[in-house]
Amino acid sequence: MSSLLTNNSAMTALTTLKSIAGQLDQTSNRISTGLKVASAADNAAYWSIATTIRADNGSLGAVKDALGLGAASVDTAFNGMNSAIEDMKSIQAKLTAAMSPNVDRAKIQTEINAILGKMKSTADGSVLSGENWLSTDSGAGNYVSDRKIVAAFSRVDGAITIDTVNVSVDSTKLYDKTTTASATAGTDADITADKTTFDAAKTQWVADQATWEASTKDATAKGVYDTAKTTFDTAKTTYSTAIDTANKAAVKGADGEGGILNKEWAVFGKDEDGAYKAYELSVDKLDISAIQNQDLSKLRAYVAVVDKALGAMTDAATTLGANKTQITSQTTFVESLIKSNERSIGALVDADMEEESTRLKALQVQQQLGVQSLSIANGNTQGILSLFR
Repeated sequence: MSSLLTNNSAMTALTTLKSIAGQLDQTSNRISTGLKVASAADNAAYWSIATTIRADNGSLGAVKDALGLGAASVDTAFNGMNSAIEDMKSIQAKLTAAMSPNVDRAKIQTEINAILGKMKSTADGSVLSGENWLSTDSGAGNYVSDRKIVAAFSRVDGAITIDTVNVSVDSTKLYDKTTTASATAGTDADITADKTTFDAAKTQWVADQATWEASTKDATAKGVYDTAKTTFDTAKTTYSTAIDTANKAAVKGADGEGGILNKEWAVFGKDEDGAYKAYELSVDKLDISAIQNQDLSKLRAYVAVVDKALGAMTDAATTLGANKTQITSQTTFVESLIKSNERSIGALVDADMEEESTRLKALQVQQQLGVQSLSIANGNTQGILSLFR
């Protein structure tokens, strides 16, 4: 039955055209934006997941920036520490040279002072973004011994966790304006009584030896000399044993607190007889200009101090190197995680451009066919009019 009031064919064709037009709009939007899920209206679940991942990626980007700044801080401290280590090796070599009896220790001290000044300048200049890990002031109100570098961001079951790489400045600082504790004094090896006996026996033997050389070397003179020699040998053995015993009883003090180069180190220095003398010395106040050949114990003590400080600096450089490696590795991981998240976002919301392009062409053809169908449906009413002519 044909009706002038209701054109079912036209209505069907029009509905189809509207549907095709809607699909064309959707496909065009996907092509123009590159997204198949541009808003929550497109797919609430996918949009929510993608939005959360984008937020996480933003946080990971901040973590990456923090790691970059942290790496620069570690590099600054590491380079300064390496420079100071080389300077300490030079000081060690000069102290070794100063052990010779015929050197001018005052001139060597002048060279050492220049190196000490360079080390202080290096430490003070190792600054990045207002932070210095080599020259500090632990007495400052805002001092923090552990420097935390943001290294990771994670979300598990909705709970956010931020992890850090911790660097202990107390283990890397070369100078500290606030030395919280001086070294405690040790005790020397006590050999006074045995040394008096030894010196007396040595003096007597030397005198009797001279008498023997000047004599006719008869039996009497030989007997006096032999007696003195025996007394001296006995005193020497006793004195040597006393030194070993006294050295075991000597007490080394406890190291002070502060920077590696300006804190006091408790060490022993052997005198010319081999007896321990206790010293509390620091590298930054190293002074050998007044040391005499009669007693090089303080010079030997300075050698021990430099060796201990050099060991501590090497440990600090090792720690900084390990931190540097850790930060580099973590940066690589964060970069890969960001890329992985971007791929996840793409899988959820990105449009397949080849598919959308093909769909657009198909919909354009369907639209043309729909227009023709609507035209044909509207033409049917014209046929009804011809019945009344």
